[in-house]
Amino acid sequence: MKKVYYLIATLVLVIIFASASSNISSDSRIGNAAPNFTIGNNDEVVTLNQFRGKYVLLNIWSSADAESRLENMRLNKMVAGSDKVVQMAVNFDRSRALFSEVITADSLDISGQFYCEVQDRAQFHKKWGTDDQSYCTFLINDKGVVVAVNPSNKELAKVVR
Repeated sequence: MKKVYYLIATLVLVIIFASASSNISSDSRIGNAAPNFTIGNNDEVVTLNQFRGKYVLLNIWSSADAESRLENMRLNKMVAGSDKVVQMAVNFDRSRALFSEVITADSLDISGQFYCEVQDRAQFHKKWGTDDQSYCTFLINDKGVVVAVNPSNKELAKVVR
């Protein structure tokens, strides 16, 4: 009987430790502080933390994924001219040249568009619990806390106004 209890206790511990070391970053979940990151845009380098005091729409997208590309265009238009919300659209295209062509073709405001270099992708994905196929949007409040993942139009309308 002691062996059975010992076996059960061991299995419970293994499950707890295995779930604690999952690949999904708990920081990117709603209610947690958004993980900071640094990314370049042309000659400018920005960090997520520098936008504290404003809401941030962190949009992860690729032109290879039509849905995420359309969402990026929609969000770019939605926040244009807003003094309360900024867009940080992080792109995962296969090359910077393709990214630049898409920005021009879609008439996007380049100030909120960022290309994630191939060598930086693993670290970004680890922080945000994403991968090269995880195209989504995080809404981060003015205090740097994730308040929504793939926010609805209703959620966005409250913030943008």
